[in-house]
Amino acid sequence: MTGRRLPRIAALSGPEAGRARHVLVHSPVHTGADAVTWTLTLLAEDDVPLAESRTSAPDYPLPLADIAQVHLDVVGLSTTGPWVPQPSEDGAPRFRAPVGATRAPRDVA
Repeated sequence: MTGRRLPRIAALSGPEAGRARHVLVHSPVHTGADAVTWTLTLLAEDDVPLAESRTSAPDYPLPLADIAQVHLDVVGLSTTGPWVPQPSEDGAPRFRAPVGATRAPRDVA
């Protein structure tokens, strides 16, 4: 998203994760006959990217919540509202949902 390499979502400290306000799920990229790779980006209130992770899943429709929650759990976040389609520069669908703390995030020393 930014041209610079972002940390993985799991690498965020508690205060960094606490800044997250939205999760963005990019369109999947086919990585094999039966799999796709999804990119997830955590955004701060001002839409500045905080972290990004990738995950592979079978090539069939999965709820976006299932794809994202695995990464959000690690830093004590969950979606707090609906997934909303977002326009993208390449015309491929992307989705955005608000996030909030589910527990006190761990602080990485």
